[in-house]
This record gives sequence, C-alpha cells and structure tokens, in this order.
Amino acid sequence: MKKILLVFVLFAAIYGKAQSVQPKLKFGQGQTLQINMQLKTNIVQQAMGQAIDFNVEANADHSFVVTNTTEDNSTLRHSVDRVGFSFDGMGQKRNFNSKEEKDLNGNFGKPVKELLEKKYDMVIDNNGNTLMAIPEKFVLANDDPRMAIITSMLKDIFELVQPPKTGSGSFFRVLPDSGVVKGKPWTESYALSNGVFNAAYTVSDITDSTLVIDFASSSATVTKAEMMGGETTTNLNNKSTGKIILDRATGIIREKTMKTDSNGATETAFGSLPVTSTTNITIKVN
Repeated sequence: MKKILLVFVLFAAIYGKAQSVQPKLKFGQGQTLQINMQLKTNIVQQAMGQAIDFNVEANADHSFVVTNTTEDNSTLRHSVDRVGFSFDGMGQKRNFNSKEEKDLNGNFGKPVKELLEKKYDMVIDNNGNTLMAIPEKFVLANDDPRMAIITSMLKDIFELVQPPKTGSGSFFRVLPDSGVVKGKPWTESYALSNGVFNAAYTVSDITDSTLVIDFASSSATVTKAEMMGGETTTNLNNKSTGKIILDRATGIIREKTMKTDSNGATETAFGSLPVTSTTNITIKVN
C-alpha cells in the first residue's frame, strides 16, 4: 500500500511540473491599462579615427482603454499620453518633455506632437492575436533631417503609435496559443518592416499569481536616414535578453525588461562607419 501511495505521489509531482498553463486574456469593460516605457541607450559611432558617444534616456506613457470585451475578443483604443527624453552627444545636450509647452513649440516639438495625436483601435482575440486595427498604419512626417538621428535612437518610442498588423501578435500577446509548460521552450520568427526577428522563450517560474518568462532574441535591421545632406544606411545585428512577468489570472503583462546589444556599420558618402550600442528597456503596466 505504501509503495502504491509513493508511486502516486511521484506521478502527481511529475504531472504537476509538466502541466500546461494557458491563461486567456481577460479585460474589464472600460478598463484603462497605463503603460510606462523607460529606455536608456548608449551609442558609439566611429568617425575619422575617433569614437563619438551618444547617450539617450527616454520615457513614454501610453495607454489602452478597453471599449468592448466579449468571451472571444476585446476592442482596445490606444493613445500616447507623454514623451520625454534627454540627449547628450556631439557636444550637445538636449532635454524634452511633452508636458512643457515651450518644448512642444521647440525644435523637437513637431514630431512629438504628431505622436500624441495618433490614436488607433484594435480588436484582439483572447490570446492577444490582432484580428483588426483601425487605421491599419500611420505614416509619420519626416521632413526635418535634423530629427533623423534622434528618431533613430528613439525608434522604440516612435513605434508605439503604429497599430499591429492583422494576424500578428499585439502588445498583449506573449504566450503561444497551445499553452506552455515550465522549462519547455518555444520560438517565434517573423519579418520586421526593416529586417527579421527570431526569439526563444521559456517559462522559468509559475506562482499562484504570476508567470515568469525568460527570453533571448536576435534580429538584423536596416535603417535609412539623412545626415549632412546625404543618405545613410545603417546595418545592425541585435541580440537581446530579458524577462516578462504575466498576471496569471488575467494573462496581462505586468512588466518586461530587456537589454539589447547591437553592432554594425553606417554607410555614408564618407565611407563605412562602425557603430555599437547598448539599450536597456523597462516596461511596466498598471
């Protein structure tokens, strides 16, 4: 009898560890999800035998309001509420806060005003897949070449306004549709607007209230910009590692941290200029 009981306990323990977990997304009608993104980037550009350092710190507040929710899908409206950043490089220091009228009327005000004006609605299923987005895409004006370097370094902030493509994962999609098992990895791969992306994820911990996911990703990107009256092309190879914390009851992301190391070169009329960068991003959802 004792042997039978012991086998049963061992079987239950093994089965419990291997049990699949798939929390479906649960939103409340009228719920507002406030999201804060903090970003720190250090870029080193080699030019004429010298290393030029750029340091950028940025933060943005954006939100999703749940305008409708059913058993199968939810409709959310997205808006950007605030953008701030500080820039130190090439002998210049700049600060910007979209809550300050003088900043909005300054050199950096126009593109940020455009960010704040853009809103979109999206319909997602209870796994976070995008069923529809209105509008499908925003085209941001880029008529000031002086902003090219800034917008490039703040691409994660500027990309907040873009609706997810139909059929792709929204901000809220983290887990695969089939569910997850602690310690068993899953992967994803897709094309970016300017490159390719590959990632591997693993649930490292499951508690009564959260799921903790570790991830590592790689991507290759190509970015075109204007500098000193000429077109530049920057090719970068990026490697990221990070952690995602999900609320187990609702499936909604609570926090995401990510570190990205990039290296490559910028092709200019003056030749190929090596570039390296390190970016740390923290996202919190309330």
